[in-house]
Amino acid sequence: MRKREKAKIVFKELQKLYPQPKTELENWETEFQFLVCIMLSAQTTDVQVNKVTKEVFSKFPDVDAFANADVEDLEKVLHSINFYKTKSKHLIKMSQILIKDFDSKIPLFEKDLVKLPGIGKKTANVFLNELFHSNQGIAVDTHVSRVARRLELTNKKDPLGVSLDLEKLYEKENWYLINSMFVLFGRYVCKARKPLCEDCPLNDICKVGLEKKKNPQV
Repeated sequence: MRKREKAKIVFKELQKLYPQPKTELENWETEFQFLVCIMLSAQTTDVQVNKVTKEVFSKFPDVDAFANADVEDLEKVLHSINFYKTKSKHLIKMSQILIKDFDSKIPLFEKDLVKLPGIGKKTANVFLNELFHSNQGIAVDTHVSRVARRLELTNKKDPLGVSLDLEKLYEKENWYLINSMFVLFGRYVCKARKPLCEDCPLNDICKVGLEKKKNPQV
């Protein structure tokens, strides 16, 4: 089966599972707060991020509060988040740059967002696609990468390579859906350990699912 044909099947089946996919990040009310949540979620689960963001935003509700935050005060609130020291520094510096160079407004182009501290292609496109259906790129995290490789939509291991391969396979107007659907599918069905292949609608076109059919003990 050709990759493009397989990609269409994957898209159709995942849309059935997740007709209106949306982020599982909680406790945010503004665009800026959502961007903070995404930055915190890097190499950390959404569940863990959700545990701290109520307190975070009660103490640091907006860009001005973050820009003027004492790094040690911010670290205390974020201490349960992976890489909290680096993230604290990035959040403060990012906020200061937003105020200085962007009139406190978040830029809505990937090329501008990725220039900010702590923001890469994945963070930028999760933000842009979730809020604006911007379709400037496909965000790739560990879930998206794992699902794409298991379904042999890519053989790349680096996030940028996976992203570029997926962008070639899917219509640009649908890019905003890919990350959300692949993340949910990877989180709850195509898990890193013990994937639920028996309940998976894609097990006939997945190398892991096909292997399990041949070897149920695997």
